[in-house]
Amino acid sequence: MAERLIEVEDLKVQFATEDGTVRAVDGVSFELERGQVLGIVGESGSGKSVTAMTLLGLTRDKNTRFEGKVLYKGRNVLEMGEDELQEVRGNEMSMIFQDPMTSLNPVYTIGTQIAEAIRIHERADKGVARRRAVDLLK
Repeated sequence: MAERLIEVEDLKVQFATEDGTVRAVDGVSFELERGQVLGIVGESGSGKSVTAMTLLGLTRDKNTRFEGKVLYKGRNVLEMGEDELQEVRGNEMSMIFQDPMTSLNPVYTIGTQIAEAIRIHERADKGVARRRAVDLLK
């Protein structure tokens, strides 16, 4: 039996706004096992991006309310602290955003941005991270 990586059960994400409560995600459930691929499809505004961002802990705000369960390798993402999320985010789990202008910063080289991620997640010094980034780009 394959290892279950993600289990989402009846996820609901609501945002409090000046115009009232926005129900961005309303009862999403799915499971994903190691080696599987999952595609989330739907109309614009149906909650696809908010669902993915919630898995990464990117929708946390004082005006956000969650219900349901989001387990990653058995740990509840909705209850993880920022330090725990930082260990997982970008290293084990990531998201490719729809807007390419938010993916890479044109002010910095691609190598510098890759090296920054390596330094954070692998706790490597600048030289090691730079060499690894160059190797990855080759």
